[in-house]
Amino acid sequence: MTKNREVKEKPPKYDLFDFEQDEGGALHVTQHGEDALNKIFGSESPAVNESLFLQGYTTLKPSEVENGTRDMRGFLPAIVREIAPRDGIERMLAVQMATTHIALMRQGGRMANSEQLPQFEAHERAYNKLARTYTAQVEALRKHRNGGKQTVTVQHVNVEDGGQAIVGNVETPGRAANEK
Repeated sequence: MTKNREVKEKPPKYDLFDFEQDEGGALHVTQHGEDALNKIFGSESPAVNESLFLQGYTTLKPSEVENGTRDMRGFLPAIVREIAPRDGIERMLAVQMATTHIALMRQGGRMANSEQLPQFEAHERAYNKLARTYTAQVEALRKHRNGGKQTVTVQHVNVEDGGQAIVGNVETPGRAANEK
């Protein structure tokens, strides 16, 4: 008779980065190094890339960083890479957006698991504030990328007999100060 041995497999390592502390206590990325961070954050400065990466990690619970929680450790750099920041402002905003999103999802979980009305209301207020903050961040990114200009593209215009259409840039002046 053979014994069935239970083999425990290690969970797959989702996060590609390891950390080490220097003599001064500062954390540094040790695995995949500057090249990986440069691809994610896009700065020519290794210090900027590493700092943005570590700042994002400071918003995680210590257990999420130490235990390698799949969704959180991989989410931060992955979402920044998806946003594809083009300059310093976008790099910082991308990290803020990722961390705000994590906080928003956490509040949603807390709200869903609330057992008393005061708890629920407190979590709901925080959730709504975070949702508005995230929306403002998305809008700030859009405005930054478009130089603050909104562009509307009309694909099809139908003008009936006797109708008139204007094609081109149309600007309406604001009301004069003496008009009411």
